[in-house]
Amino acid sequence: MRLSARRIIVVMASACVIPACASGPRNPTSLDPNKISTAEIEEAQRHGLNNAYDLIQRARPRWLQIRTERSLRLETTILVYQNDTRLGGIEVLRGMPLTGVSGMRYLDSAQAGLLPGAGSAHVEGAIVIATTLRGSER
Repeated sequence: MRLSARRIIVVMASACVIPACASGPRNPTSLDPNKISTAEIEEAQRHGLNNAYDLIQRARPRWLQIRTERSLRLETTILVYQNDTRLGGIEVLRGMPLTGVSGMRYLDSAQAGLLPGAGSAHVEGAIVIATTLRGSER
């Protein structure tokens, strides 16, 4: 009888723990740490965020961090692209409204190095902003 009580306790404890471990994030669109979806952008706008920097800082702050300086002579930077056009560094995100932005993605240094316009800086990564409205292109 005592063994049965232990089994019951183990089964009950497992029934409580397993669902807690299996539960994922509430928002299925936030599963990819390297992308921000249209749904996330729309949600951010509903909560009063109005530029790309604020959204990224809240949703994917890692995108804005330079982890290590790679050279004493060359600047390490994170590049920002709108569609296929290089806009500059992360400071341009503050002036980029979320209106017309359909998605964002982060590229690591290896992927970002394949983009045009990296120049002579060491590239930590790149943030690529996809837009839908031609009027929002710079």
